[in-house]
Amino acid sequence: MILDLTYVFYSTLIIFCLLPLYIYREKIFSKNYKNNGGFPLFISDLKHHMSSFHPKINIDYHIVNRTANEQNIELRETMIIENVIAQFFNYPYSKKTQNDIPREKHWINYEEKSLSNPKYPSDWPLRKEFAWKRDNKCCNRCGNNLNLKDTHTCFVKDIKDGGGYNLENIITLCIDCNKILHSQNPKSTMSSLVLNEKLMALIHS
Repeated sequence: MILDLTYVFYSTLIIFCLLPLYIYREKIFSKNYKNNGGFPLFISDLKHHMSSFHPKINIDYHIVNRTANEQNIELRETMIIENVIAQFFNYPYSKKTQNDIPREKHWINYEEKSLSNPKYPSDWPLRKEFAWKRDNKCCNRCGNNLNLKDTHTCFVKDIKDGGGYNLENIITLCIDCNKILHSQNPKSTMSSLVLNEKLMALIHS
């Protein structure tokens, strides 16, 4: 019986000691998070990711100051990411005629197969590769480095509007920029971006 009372006493004592930790856990861990450079590290990682993988997109980070009064760090980081994604989506981009490939590098039937046609020319994979190399293996809109297999394309002048398959009419894009240029539903498109998934992974939960 004495053993039971002792057990109850110490158990109760432990619970009372841990109770304040439970009640104020958010403030305690939030302070520890800040002391370990959590939020500044998040901002640093965010800026590094955008400048490294999307160097053509100039991001305005004033949202960091505008959310300074938000006490919930995870919510603040989410708000910042949503703002960056919106800027990435809305960044102005106009389709312009791309640099051509020197004529000596053209192949037989290049001119003939460059004309507007509902069907892709039989040498389309070669044209796509040439355009990819011409653009330094990067997305023309955001500057993201691309593997050939991950490269998407669109046209300065759409084929249905009379554009051709000539190389100066081909634009090299990453998957996200391709989605953006063909988006019919901005909100849905932004949430489906690969960039959105990658930036959300930076949040310290």
